[in-house]
Amino acid sequence: MKKSNKYKLGGEKRYQNNNIWQRIYMANIKTNLNGLEITLFFWNSVMAKEKVNESFLNDLCSMREFSYIYNEDFNSESLRRVLSALNNKEPFSGNKAERKYYSNNLMILEYIDEVQPTIDAIKRLNLNKLGESAEEDMEIIIVPATVGSVQKIDNILLVDFFSLKNTENGLVISGESLEAALRNKI
Repeated sequence: MKKSNKYKLGGEKRYQNNNIWQRIYMANIKTNLNGLEITLFFWNSVMAKEKVNESFLNDLCSMREFSYIYNEDFNSESLRRVLSALNNKEPFSGNKAERKYYSNNLMILEYIDEVQPTIDAIKRLNLNKLGESAEEDMEIIIVPATVGSVQKIDNILLVDFFSLKNTENGLVISGESLEAALRNKI
């Protein structure tokens, strides 16, 4: 039996098996951490007792990555109010979704040392197998959100950073590995 030769050309793989070429489409999977990294800057500023200005908060709230977490209970003004309360070290009152988001941010601030290792684990994710099983190009956006796990919106997989746990077995969300959770949503 002849060994398969594998070549990657653009978004597809070609296999030569017994002199027959087979084309298998491999979707491009892009991981977007922009919203998470700007939030990490904000958290680190709060921890260092440095205030960020309102224009920074407004810019953060208007980022495309955060637009996917908004709904009727939690919108850009909700996000701005939560971040402003954290920035000014003020108590916060709002609806249930807003209070939960505020509480999740307080939890992150309490365990800030665990955030960077989690981000590093995200950056080490091998998404090649996910690209082979996807039928279309996908973008994985990881932000502190209100969705609780992984949500699919068109060709975007939105991952709630608050729900991610970095364990010795890898990243886990809602009781399953992040890779499995992403594969199940494709």
